[in-house]
Amino acid sequence: MKFFLIVLVIFSTALAANMTPITPDSIITQLFGDTTKAIDFYVQTTDPDNDKIAYQFDWGDGIIADWSAYSPSGYLFTSNHLYKNTGSFLCSVRVKDEKDSISDWSQPCTLNILPQLLKWVYESESGIFSGCAVGKTKEIYFTCEDGTLHCLDPDGTPLWKFSTTPHESIYSAPTVGEKIVYITSDDSKLHAINFSGNEIWNFKAERSITSTPALGKSENIYFGCDDGNLYAVSNTGKLLWKFKTGDEIAGSPSIGKDGTIYIGSDSIYAISPNGKKKWIYRPAEEDEVYFFASPAIGSDGTIYIGGTDGALYAITNNGRLKWRALNPDEDAIRACGAIDKSGIIYFGAENGILYKKEMYGEVTQLYESDDYIFSTPAIDTLGNIYFVSDDGFLYCIKNDGKLLFKWTIAEDSKEMMYSPSPIISDDGMVYVGSWEGKFYAFQGFAPPAKSSWPMFRHDQQNSARIEK
Repeated sequence: MKFFLIVLVIFSTALAANMTPITPDSIITQLFGDTTKAIDFYVQTTDPDNDKIAYQFDWGDGIIADWSAYSPSGYLFTSNHLYKNTGSFLCSVRVKDEKDSISDWSQPCTLNILPQLLKWVYESESGIFSGCAVGKTKEIYFTCEDGTLHCLDPDGTPLWKFSTTPHESIYSAPTVGEKIVYITSDDSKLHAINFSGNEIWNFKAERSITSTPALGKSENIYFGCDDGNLYAVSNTGKLLWKFKTGDEIAGSPSIGKDGTIYIGSDSIYAISPNGKKKWIYRPAEEDEVYFFASPAIGSDGTIYIGGTDGALYAITNNGRLKWRALNPDEDAIRACGAIDKSGIIYFGAENGILYKKEMYGEVTQLYESDDYIFSTPAIDTLGNIYFVSDDGFLYCIKNDGKLLFKWTIAEDSKEMMYSPSPIISDDGMVYVGSWEGKFYAFQGFAPPAKSSWPMFRHDQQNSARIEK
């Protein structure tokens, strides 16, 4: 009897040793790519005997890859492939173990290869840390850390460059008016530059400025300053008024339908167009919150702004708290949110997660990147969302969280808590800068969403103003 049991154990072990590897789950990859950049594919599977396993991809374009080297069971395996032709391709993968037992092919995933997602790249000489602006004739403006404002035509050809004197850093975005481009700088000045690249006037504040100017209906300019003041300056460079807040102002003002200016600092402030206080919303003292972010404004006038306490605040236009919604990890929110046509707010946090908040729902995770998100999302009419993470990628995802594509815009990390935000133009182009000094133009899928606040600073000119 003992001998029989021993034989049975040996026989069972032999059977287990010959078990076929488990067919891999579906491949994880983006939904779109182009013929200029290899696509990354991820797959993970386990072997029933815990043997090491090798992977083989059928790319769907007539090419079947060689078997990979062996990897531990359960290891997240990655490979990449460059498609040379456009079209839709079905990609699948299988595995084999160290005993040459081979699984079935996985369920295929569909990848759509377009002619060209990246249209062009312009290289400046300094880092870009904010959004750009698009003029009425499709010219593109962006600022650099070396104190320069660049103007490009739509195909990326440089038209002119303006330099502040001395070359103080610029971390804010340009704002385009009827005849003037407005920029602020660490030189404590608001600069007004005409469409030929010549400075018309400048206004000097008390301290450095990182706030992107907002533009009123009569083209009065509003911006915050490190001295804690919200400034109002006329389009001829004259100080109209300034309003003192309780701390420095790192973010940018936004303007409601009635001309009310909203700004964050130690609290959330609502200032009338004549410089008088309308109301102040102060969080509870124990919350110890500061508002780096700029306000986004809903179609009903609700002000949405994130705080360093990890909460998204919704404030009525008469200063009452509608709700305060914490992201699950309570990580600081330092950038403005964006709002889609149904009123859902999308925003990033310091934990690298892009969240969404429906009007009556909880804050839920939509997509996780690998580093901080200090970028404001941009939303197109199809509901696709573009954002930048400090991991160096521009992401484009669907509103259900599926990755459409991601593109490396920076290889190196950065120390700054400012990041460029993508802008969508009326023809569906997506423009974004990089802290490595490159400026990218991508062919997006659709124009900006027809919502109250679809992207950074509301519109392509960065007016930060709602008109209807």
